[in-house]
Amino acid sequence: MHQRWTLHVEQFARFQQADIELRPLTLFVGENNSGKSYMATLLWGLLALGRTIFPTATPTTKAYKTCQSRLMGLMGAAVQKLHQGSRQPEVVLSTQDQQCFIDWFNELLQQNRNKLAARLFGDDAITIGRLSLDNYHRHKALRIKLETSSTPARMSARAEHSVRLPLLEEGNLLKGPDQYRAVCMITWKLVAGDISVPLFGPRSATRRSDGEPLFLPASRTGFMLAYRSLVGDAFSLFDAGLGDDEEASASEFTLPVVRFLQALAEPGKKQGARYTALAQWLEHELLKGQVEQTTAGPLPSYHYLPEGAGSRRLPMYLTSSLVAELTPIVHFLKHKPGYRSIVIEEPEAHLHPKAQRLMARAVVRLVNAGLPVIATTHGDTLFQQLNNLAALHAHPQRATLMQRLGYVDDELLAPEHVVAYQFRREAAATRVVPLEQTELGIAVPTFNEPLAVLLDEVMLLQEAEDDEQEAPADGNA
Repeated sequence: MHQRWTLHVEQFARFQQADIELRPLTLFVGENNSGKSYMATLLWGLLALGRTIFPTATPTTKAYKTCQSRLMGLMGAAVQKLHQGSRQPEVVLSTQDQQCFIDWFNELLQQNRNKLAARLFGDDAITIGRLSLDNYHRHKALRIKLETSSTPARMSARAEHSVRLPLLEEGNLLKGPDQYRAVCMITWKLVAGDISVPLFGPRSATRRSDGEPLFLPASRTGFMLAYRSLVGDAFSLFDAGLGDDEEASASEFTLPVVRFLQALAEPGKKQGARYTALAQWLEHELLKGQVEQTTAGPLPSYHYLPEGAGSRRLPMYLTSSLVAELTPIVHFLKHKPGYRSIVIEEPEAHLHPKAQRLMARAVVRLVNAGLPVIATTHGDTLFQQLNNLAALHAHPQRATLMQRLGYVDDELLAPEHVVAYQFRREAAATRVVPLEQTELGIAVPTFNEPLAVLLDEVMLLQEAEDDEQEAPADGNA
């Protein structure tokens, strides 16, 4: 994840104002019904649908024209390098160049904020007062590379840190629609280039693209048990010919949940999957067996193969809640399409504390494999395990402790890669507060406060019992 930005939102759901910095691991903690899922859905929507807000016609606004001017200046500088003998002419976008494109994207976000909310939640009553990306920067600068060829060259933004633009003849810079297409490509590359689908990426028959963020909703056990009846409704939206704007409004689910159900209904493709090894680790360490998708009927079925059970397959309704909860996670990790980011609600759900610790290690392995994770959680055990992995990363005795505790390099969490936000209900609104990170990790008041009350209660009960035992019997004073 090469870019960093902060999502700024005002007058949205329970939030008067909130600022969320996106990092490789972004955590939302807080009480129930405080708005964590709303914010997670909005972030998913920005990454999944943000590329759809670019106008079909070339804009005439000042913000766009500034981007256009910057692009032509950058291409002109690359042509000058070509004249100077460079075989691969390229130029680097400065901080000021990058901000111009982000400013234009923010203009589009503000114009389309309520349309985006309606698509996500299927309810026009959910509106957004303001929406923007602030504090933008990249760890490695984005470059524009000119493709010089005697045959037409295609625009491409597939490389991590570059956008390739065609130059058929010296001085023949992009014009008209091609120029606008290039501005859109650079803008989306800056916003979500390596964490979401490319702007002009191929789309499947179900309108999902390789690279679209994966949303794993809460209550995954329920979804898996009722999968066949639920997915029929979600998948029939496509058969009815509904557009993206109508998907969520025609369903009883939010759009990311609809996409989750549609993904379950698609045959998995193991060839080319990027995270198979991690999925197998989860199967071995947590599931003690394998999950399998079969496609004998009109919709795929999911089964569990316990270790040591031969070829016996168990349907989801005969498995434990742990298996049903983890099945979609494991399935999506070991099949295509290749997701570039994940939003997961309550990764600790239905897990014993020991299993929560393993899940925390799996989350860090995902992050270190280059897959950003946005997670909502109530799991104090899972959270403390993440703290331990972050503390171990910078520990002076790291090698010794890793060997003693049984961790590997892929499970160490760089502190700068994680950020946590506490969602605290206050009257009719929710306040989102970034949590401070120390050498020992991140303290979460909404976890610690009820634990402290519980401990006080235990101590009070113990003191009362001690007093009862020490009190003299009646008549023996």
